[in-house]
Amino acid sequence: MRDPQIRRGGAVEITAYVLVASLLCVAAAAPALLGVIPGDIAGLVVPVAQLTPFLTALIFWAVMRPGTFTTAFAMRWSWAGVGIGVSAVAVISAAQLIAGLTVGEWQVRPLEMIVPAGIAVVPFLVLQSAFAIGEELGWRGWLATRTARYPFAAAATVSAVAWAFWHLPAVPLIVVDGDWQRAAAYLLAIMSWAPFLLALRQLTGSVWAAVVAHGALNSIRVFFTQSVASSSSVSWPVEAIGWVAWLGAAVLLVHLARRQRPPLAGRHSRPLTAQDMQQSRILPRECTNA
Repeated sequence: MRDPQIRRGGAVEITAYVLVASLLCVAAAAPALLGVIPGDIAGLVVPVAQLTPFLTALIFWAVMRPGTFTTAFAMRWSWAGVGIGVSAVAVISAAQLIAGLTVGEWQVRPLEMIVPAGIAVVPFLVLQSAFAIGEELGWRGWLATRTARYPFAAAATVSAVAWAFWHLPAVPLIVVDGDWQRAAAYLLAIMSWAPFLLALRQLTGSVWAAVVAHGALNSIRVFFTQSVASSSSVSWPVEAIGWVAWLGAAVLLVHLARRQRPPLAGRHSRPLTAQDMQQSRILPRECTNA
């Protein structure tokens, strides 16, 4: 019998989850969107909105009880996953920086602006990772578990569309000056990150790897693409390089995940079971039947 926590979620369940999480996000962002609170403190609603995917997932888990909390939300830790995620963010962001400077659409900021931003990268990585917990426990925790039996392309598509849809309330804040290109680039970037974060979760069996990688996107990537360089408009060639790089990284991690059994985190978080050993080809299939 398949473990109940990895039973495939149905389309109705997954759609309901995404809609409820998105409606809660809209509710949390409503004071800022409606101008009820001053613009200079509107950013305070962001951490609240980021909790909505997890809060929704917690409700679904409490009602459905498809498995333990630890398993349903992939709570095991993976140092390897954290290292892979942070390294990928740094490499791809640096590549985009070099591309932007090479094509001449980005300009290097003054050194006196870059140095303080560089010093703040690690503290911001910790802070942004903490803020990302609510999102990742929802998207790469619960939703990834509910789509675990889908082919990777299907699961990644669900993850990307759901994550972008959930981010739609941020679009009015981005286009306040009429810059629809920045809003489009923002949503497309999110959709390109989703397959990588999902593949990282699948490789490591750890939602925490995705949490820290998400934090790195909002700290290390921002340092390279906004603190080191500046641009007056969206550079679509640079954006395209990012899309291709993130999708390529996702494909690489999926390939590694298919060759690595059990997941990286699983080898250190618990003893191997007979099923693990069979999947790792340590035992023949007939030795795993009770």
